[in-house]
Amino acid sequence: MKKLFFLCACLLALATQPCAAAAPPEIVVVRIYEGSHTVIIITRGEGKSEKIEVDNGITDKKLIQANEGYYKVLEQLYQEGYTVQSTFSTLYDTNRGFTTLLFAKAH
Repeated sequence: MKKLFFLCACLLALATQPCAAAAPPEIVVVRIYEGSHTVIIITRGEGKSEKIEVDNGITDKKLIQANEGYYKVLEQLYQEGYTVQSTFSTLYDTNRGFTTLLFAKAH
């Protein structure tokens, strides 16, 4: 009898819980322009964009600077709980291009 009472109490508790509506994930769009210099735009929503400029070039020093700039941005997003969902690239010309990354954080 105690088991039946306990089971009924559990079912009643579950029935009275409000249904959790699945909220859409938070997203961040990162667009990277690579040319003679690198520009990274991080957008967290309309009117919520941040611009980061990083030196770029073909010397080891410039390549390391650009890579460390990417690392800083990606590390920040991963620490906030975002994961990469999609990427795509566009070639502007032979020396310049754009890469776009879509990050999402599930609730």
